[in-house]
Order: sequence, then structure tokens, then C-alpha cells
Amino acid sequence: MAKATTKKPPSRYPALPFHLIRFTQLLSSLVVSAIMLYFVYHLRHDHFNVPWTFLVLTGVALFTLLTQTVTIVFYFCHALNPLFNLIINAALSVFWATGFGLLAWAMSGTLVHKCNVTNWHSDAGIMVCRLYKTLFTFALTGLLSTFSALILDIVVRKRENARGRYIPANDPTDNKAPAGFRLSSHPGNDGLENPRAFAGEQETGYSPPSDQQRYSDTGYHHTNS
Repeated sequence: MAKATTKKPPSRYPALPFHLIRFTQLLSSLVVSAIMLYFVYHLRHDHFNVPWTFLVLTGVALFTLLTQTVTIVFYFCHALNPLFNLIINAALSVFWATGFGLLAWAMSGTLVHKCNVTNWHSDAGIMVCRLYKTLFTFALTGLLSTFSALILDIVVRKRENARGRYIPANDPTDNKAPAGFRLSSHPGNDGLENPRAFAGEQETGYSPPSDQQRYSDTGYHHTNS
């Protein structure tokens, strides 16, 4: 006897913008977390205090990588709930905005300077200057891509509410089928059928008893018992 399999609900997300935004989020988080961990390591090694801006950005980038992993597993293995993803991206948007705001405030003087020996005095200083500017660029990219993901979640969520909930075929536990429809065991109906159409199917198999009156295209007939 074959095992019953559960049909995976179709994704509500348009593939191209969904994966493009997620790739941008992933790339930004990887770059930001790598630069932050590099700075934190050297500051700790030289016995300096780590600024709160670095800690916040490191936490945001790592948390984004974690949520990216969890949500992509849901996307491919089951289905990504737009409401669940919306809540996550809303929280990430707040975190990215906070981290980027702290970074922009701390680097306001650095961004307008050129990365040269005159301003940074050594090759190591020039490298730090370039890392700061790279960090700022990808932190901004992470913020914008997370905002974009949040907007996409809102759009998909609205479309989901407008279209109605997905109902797996032959789901006897679902009692919220649309009005005028009910669950069906007939294949090919996606788990729903119209009662009128079903009644029509029943009528097509009806034949009157032999002792009743019948009509034909040619006239009236009466069958004697």
C-alpha cells in the first residue's frame, strides 16, 4: 500500500525578487560580520574596549545570517509563512537601522576623508580607512535590502489575504472551505468541489423506473408495467 504524502503548498513569493533580496541580505551580513569580527579580534588582542557600535552591528549581522538559514529551510522544505517572515524582517529592520545609525554617527568624520598617507599616516591606517568605508557601504546595503524584504513580505501578505488560504487536497480536518464548496474525495478537484456540479454528476446517472412515464424528442411515451 502506497504511503500518503502531504502536498507542499505553493510559494506565494515571486522567485526573482525574493531570491535577489535574500542574496543581497546574505552578502551584506557576511561582509559586515567579517569586518566586525576582524576589528573586535584586534581590539581585544590589543586590550582595547570594543565600542557598542561594533557589538550591535556584529549581533545584527550574525542574527541576519541565522534567520536567513532558518527561513530558507522553511521555504524549500515546507512553506515560508509571509506573516512569520514579515515579523522577522520587521525586527531585523529595527536592528539594522539602529546599528547603521550608530555607525554613521561614529564615522561621520572618517567618510569625508581620503584613504591616503596624509590622513592615515601608514599602510595599516589606509587599510583601516578602506575597511571602514566598506563597512559603511555594506551596512547601508544590509539596511536597504532588509527594508526591501519587509516591503515584499507586506505585499505578499496582502495578496495572500486577498486570494484566500491554501487548502491541501482531501484534508478532512479543514472546516474553513469557501462558502458554496466542500471537501471532495474526487481526484482532480484540488480538495474542493461545487455542490451544484456534484449534484449534476449524480443526476447524469439517473434513469426512471420502467413503469414510469418517459419523454423523448419525438413525443410522449407511456410504458406499461
